[in-house]
Amino acid sequence: MGNSFQNFRMPLIFLVTLLLPVFFCHLIPDVVRSSLYAVSLSIKELLIFSLPFIIFSLVFNSITKIGTKALGYAVVIVSLVYISNFTNTMLSYGVSSIISTFEAGLKTTHTNGGSNLQPNFILSIPKIISNDIALVFGVLSGFIVGLFKNGTAIKMSVVLDKFTKLFFKVLIPLMPLFIVGTAVKLQQDGILTSIVEKYLPILCIFLFAACGAITVQLVVLAKFRIGKVLEYIKNTLPAMITALGSMSSAAALPLSIEAAEKNLQDKTNAGIIVPSVVNIHLVGDCFFIPMIAIAVMVSFNLDFPDISKYLLFAVHFVIAKFAVAAVPGGGVLVMLPIMQKYLGLSADMLALVTALYVLFDPLITMCNVAGNASMAIAFDKVVGRMTKR
Repeated sequence: MGNSFQNFRMPLIFLVTLLLPVFFCHLIPDVVRSSLYAVSLSIKELLIFSLPFIIFSLVFNSITKIGTKALGYAVVIVSLVYISNFTNTMLSYGVSSIISTFEAGLKTTHTNGGSNLQPNFILSIPKIISNDIALVFGVLSGFIVGLFKNGTAIKMSVVLDKFTKLFFKVLIPLMPLFIVGTAVKLQQDGILTSIVEKYLPILCIFLFAACGAITVQLVVLAKFRIGKVLEYIKNTLPAMITALGSMSSAAALPLSIEAAEKNLQDKTNAGIIVPSVVNIHLVGDCFFIPMIAIAVMVSFNLDFPDISKYLLFAVHFVIAKFAVAAVPGGGVLVMLPIMQKYLGLSADMLALVTALYVLFDPLITMCNVAGNASMAIAFDKVVGRMTKR
C-alpha cells in the first residue's frame, strides 16, 4: 500500500497544486499572489537557461549507448525510433483535428484585460546556447564517441548523466511552485475552473488514438494473425501494469525485456533494443503532448496551428525526444521551449500543459511501454532480414 501511494504521489501533488487556487485563491493576499507568480516565471527562466546543457547531456548519453553497438544496429535503432516518433506525432495532429469539433466548448472567455496580475519581481537569465545547437552537437558527439569507444569521453557521458539526474532531482520538487503561481493567475483571471473540467475528453481521445495506433502496428507486425497479436499483448501486459503504477519506463525495463524475449524470434535482440529505446521511443508522449498543447492553444483562443507550422514543430519535437529524462514529468520538460517557440505557447499555457502531463503520466507511460514492445518486434524483424535469419 505504501509503495502504491509513493508511485502516485507526484500526480496527486500536481492535482492538489492545480486545484487549490480554485477554492482558496480569493483568500490569498495580492502580494503573495504576485510573489507566487514571480516564482513561477523565475523557475521557467531557470529551466529554459539550463535546458541546452541538459539536452546535450541526455542526447550525448543516449546516442553513446546506442553507438557502442554495431554501426548497423545503431542506424537501424535511430532510424526506426525517428520514423515511429515522427509518424505518431503527425498522427496526433490528425487526431487533434477532432478537437475543432468541440472547439467552442474548450475556448475560454479570458481576455488580456482581466485581473492583470503582475509578478513583483522578474528574473531574467540570458541564454548562452540554443537548444538546436545543443541537440546537433549532442547527436554528433554521441555517435563519434560510441563508434570509436573513447574511454575518457564515455566516462564523461556517465558523469554528465549523473549530473542531469541530480538536476532533475532538484527541479522536479520545484515544479508544483511553477504550476501554483500560474494557477493562481489563471484563477484570478477567471479561467482555471473551466479549463480543468474540459480536458477529460482529450484524455479519452488520447487513449483511443495511442492504443489504436499501437494495436495497428502489432497487427501488421503479426501479419494480421489476431492470435499472435493477443500473444504479444499478453506477454507485454505485466510491463504495462508496472509502468502504470510506477510512472517509469525504466522501472518496467526488466519486464519489458522479458516480454521482448517471448515476442522476438532472436531473444538476444531483446537486450539490445529495449534498453536502447526505453527513454527515446515514446509513443504516449508523441500523441499526448501535441494533443494537449493544441487543446490548450484552443482554450486560450489561439488559432489551430496549420500544417506547415505544426510540421516545423514536429521535426524539432521528434529530435528532442532523444533528450528526454527518465523521471516523472521529464517527457514534457524538455519540450517546453519547443512548444513556446514553434506553437507560440505562453508561460501560463506551458504550466498548464506540464500539470496535465504529470496528472496523466501513468497512462502516458503505459502507452510508451506498449509502444516499445512493438518497436522491439519491428527491430527483430529488420535485423532478421539484414542477417538473413
